[in-house]
Amino acid sequence: MTKEAFEKFLNQKEIYLKSSRTKSSDNQVLNIYAYILQHENKDSDWWIEDHGTNDIIRIIQRSDEDIFDRIKEDIFNWSGEQIELFAQTLLSNDFKDYKVNERIRLYLELFEIPRTDYDLYDIFYSANIDLKLAEKELLIQLAEKLKFSSVEELLNSV
Repeated sequence: MTKEAFEKFLNQKEIYLKSSRTKSSDNQVLNIYAYILQHENKDSDWWIEDHGTNDIIRIIQRSDEDIFDRIKEDIFNWSGEQIELFAQTLLSNDFKDYKVNERIRLYLELFEIPRTDYDLYDIFYSANIDLKLAEKELLIQLAEKLKFSSVEELLNSV
């Protein structure tokens, strides 16, 4: 989505203008962000049942290889709810074996955003990602971040 198309999208509804926090002009990041913005107020079951998360992963699959790096450049601008929805996308969807290491790495980096208006811990407990495909070091970091006593305990939790 071009910056111009994104501006037109924002002007479709006042809520989009009020809720938009992105500073990105990257077409692919704007495409993902517009999807989140358009659907962030849907019933939580819609997200929990992976409707939105599957759609976002499909957008990511059609994006350039470095899309996670470009999202990382802008995501700190997003609202807490938008960050949570994206984090949920990283962990829970029908694409359990898609870019597992990249998704876990970005999820871990989200913890470094110095804000208190979102909860990345609860999102993990609805995870549907094949952690057995993750690099050992990432699993160690994830277990530590989520306060599991071991990688084994982490793996048994999902």
